[in-house]
Amino acid sequence: MQQRTTQKPLLGSDNNALVALLAIHLVFYALLGFLKVIYFLDSTPIDQFYKNVFHLFTLPSNGADWLRQPWSLFTYYWIHDGFWSLFTNMIWLSVFGYVLQNKQYNQHLFPIYFYSGLISGLAFLFISLMSHIAFPLMGANMTVTAIIVAASLLIPQYKFLPHIGKGIPLWMISLLYLILQIASLTHYQLANTIVTMIAGLAGAVYVLLLKKGTDLGKWMHNLLHWLNKRAAPKTNG
Repeated sequence: MQQRTTQKPLLGSDNNALVALLAIHLVFYALLGFLKVIYFLDSTPIDQFYKNVFHLFTLPSNGADWLRQPWSLFTYYWIHDGFWSLFTNMIWLSVFGYVLQNKQYNQHLFPIYFYSGLISGLAFLFISLMSHIAFPLMGANMTVTAIIVAASLLIPQYKFLPHIGKGIPLWMISLLYLILQIASLTHYQLANTIVTMIAGLAGAVYVLLLKKGTDLGKWMHNLLHWLNKRAAPKTNG
């Protein structure tokens, strides 16, 4: 029989973007949790863990401090200080990420995540230079908000539980999320509310440009395909 040489994707493909996003969040949470346990078992003050490790990945509340850790602009939205914060964000991400994936928009999950996180982070740094902010920026609230706004604009007619009555429109679930998000943000500073709104706007702009034929995530897809082609191991089948 003739053998056929194929390549298995080494770095993943568009159809598993949601799984990849969830996995990255869980890996960050597990690694930081493991390091926190080590500090605890070593009887080192937990404050030292946050100073020496945890806050290296969060976006500093003082914009000038960011120059010492510029990578935090690309890591802060993967970081959660608490299980329930991570859990709720991952639930919302799973629900709306699945909707996009189910409607063939899965290839836009990571680009929306990336752009909204980057824009929100830059906005936070700018605000921190203009006024005092007590806490660093962290968590997926901003990027998840962008995903939800994007899904609401791309497929507003989508309904959850369509076999029960007339189903629940996606926009209603989106509205519920935004209400809960605003309610929770009242416990923080105004800066968090502003950057979350900016993230939602970034998701909306991404969709509007996409509908006009401009795919801001195209270069990411091309890069991923090129890396897969170059690095993927070949198998005979």
